[in-house]
Formats: sequence, C-alpha cells, structure tokens
Amino acid sequence: MVAAPGAAAVGSLVWRPAFRSRNAVAYLVSRSWRSDAKAADIGALKAAKRTCAPDVLDAAAADVALVAAALGGPLTGWTVTTVPCGHSRRPDCFGKQLAQRCAGRLGLPFLQVWADRFVSGVSHPKEFAKLPPLEWQADPPGPMLLIDDVATSGWHIEEGLTALRARGVAALGLVWIGGEVAPPRPERASAPPPAAAGSYTWWLPGS
Repeated sequence: MVAAPGAAAVGSLVWRPAFRSRNAVAYLVSRSWRSDAKAADIGALKAAKRTCAPDVLDAAAADVALVAAALGGPLTGWTVTTVPCGHSRRPDCFGKQLAQRCAGRLGLPFLQVWADRFVSGVSHPKEFAKLPPLEWQADPPGPMLLIDDVATSGWHIEEGLTALRARGVAALGLVWIGGEVAPPRPERASAPPPAAAGSYTWWLPGS
C-alpha cells in the first residue's frame, strides 16, 4: 500500500498517485474518489470549497506538493500556476488558493497566467465547451506546474497544458482528486506485506 501523507481531508478519498490522460495529454492526480462514498464526499468537498476551508486547503496542498516533489525533485526554476477561477465566481477560489499553497510548500513562485473567467451555473463537463477561450494575462517565465483541485473529465487541465505547450513551455499538470476506485476488499491471509513508509506506486491510466 502506498504511504499516504496523512488522513484524507475529505471523507474517504483514496491516496493513489496516478498518471491520467485526456486526448493524449497526461497529468498526475494524488487522490481518487472511493465509489461507495463518492456522492457524500462530493457534497463535503462542495461545502469546503464554498468557504475555502483552510484545513482542507492545507491537507490538499500537502498531497499535491508531495506528489510533485516525489516526481520532480526540487523543481528549481519552475513556476506554479492554476486554471482560471470560474463557477465559484470569486477571484480567490479554492483551486487558486490550492495552487498558491502548493507553491509555498514547494518553495516556488506562483503566477496567474490566465484571467479568471466567471460563469454561472454548475461546473460540469457538458458546459465546458461554452466557456470563452483562455485569456493570457502574463507570460510564462519558464517551465510551469499547472494545478487544479478536481479533474472529472480532465477538460480544464488538458486545456491549460495544451495552451502552455503551444507556447513552447514545458508544463506538468497536477490535480488533487481524479478518478474513482472500488472500496477495498477484505485483506486475505496471503496478502503481501505493506510497502515501506515513503514508497510510491505510480498507477498508469487504465490500471
């Protein structure tokens, strides 16, 4: 079992560092929904996002920063950015605050490269095609870490990574929650021993 940085900040989120992809654009997630608790956990996360709960933000940032450091080391010269705030209609949205806290934990600068694009309604993949194009407000100074809180379809993280890479910028996508896993099965007597503390299993898409 992969050693987690601590208890899940929301409900029964499963610590499962994983590579995921959309249209051949890959990104990393640190936790996944557990199928039998997903509905309740989504409700709890929505409540936390409405208030930008500091304890949830801190725990989420710890998760994402740990995955980033495990994969990239010190990441010297990189800058952290975020997908634009949107459906929350607030400039200090949960996703942006998450990216800022990750930057602090990693000792990296934060730079918002796109303007926020506030929209009404709910955040749902069916609505994303109606969004206006990304509006640049700052030039990336070098390689970028693009951070988002949740990837349901991966639409936002794909959009951002594609835009950065189209400018010739090296970019890595990091997401706190993505994907769904089944609840754990009862342990068997012949189950292998747990992984040593600090070790990681990197799951590939489809695994």
